[in-house]
Amino acid sequence: MLENLITYLSSFIAVFSTIAIIRLIVNFVSALLSNPPKKMEFSDRVLTIYGLFLSYIITFLIFVL
Repeated sequence: MLENLITYLSSFIAVFSTIAIIRLIVNFVSALLSNPPKKMEFSDRVLTIYGLFLSYIITFLIFVL
């Protein structure tokens, strides 16, 4: 029971993190291709959250593979 819950939560967080990183990439490409290119500015909090998302995805992939 607890193992199923942990598996479900880790999968949910992995999918959520993947969606957030894909959104960041789309926003980056959109800002890069705009005329003139827009500068992307992030607060320290947002950078920390994206860093946690990215590190979680990398860790998840390492343990799954």
